Amino acid sequence: VGTLQIIDFDTVEISNLHRQILHFTEDISRKKTKSATEKLNSLNPDCNIEIINDRITPKNSKDLLRGSDFVIEGSDNIPTKMLINDTCISLKIPFTIAGVLRFHGQIMTVVPENKTSCYRCVFGDITEGDSSMSCSQAGVIGFVPGILGCLEANEALKYILGIGDLLTNKIMYLDLLRNSFDFIEVHRDNNCMACGDNAKDLVETSNYGGLGACNE
Repeated sequence: VGTLQIIDFDTVEISNLHRQILHFTEDISRKKTKSATEKLNSLNPDCNIEIINDRITPKNSKDLLRGSDFVIEGSDNIPTKMLINDTCISLKIPFTIAGVLRFHGQIMTVVPENKTSCYRCVFGDITEGDSSMSCSQAGVIGFVPGILGCLEANEALKYILGIGDLLTNKIMYLDLLRNSFDFIEVHRDNNCMACGDNAKDLVETSNYGGLGACNE
């Protein structure tokens, strides 16, 4: 991977520390992008890292993501996930999207050029802000995001290298209380508002729960 682009407007909080490996106690109150870049540069100084300290919204999402080879979604709320889904489909950028909650996680990959099922095909038009949808509200066991993040990175590498089987048209669901990894087959919805036969550019028309919901 020659270039990583990190998009985040937020600062490090103490509640973030247990579920990631790039920010330490001394990084509290610092920009997440800056803190992450320092750690990644120490691991691999030959990787070019571009940071964008901005909130992703319907107004800027296309400009921020345009030109990407692959997008790894790592937000903490449904409206932002839907926005990234819709933007990547509009720009025909492949992406992987994951969610975590307590001991559970799920991940799927979407390749718009191949007309695979998308996030909206599975979950429909869920764009209203809801605290029960956020791991920051409902809680998450610290290592679960790490597992999902590694799986997302694996999806990106497989796509870039053109090897292996991507998690397209399926969801991998993890239940670490039962030690189970299940695969749920999903199908592209021909009536999907984002990727269906008569799809619209939802980025231009949706408010994603009032914009302010796209905040993590």
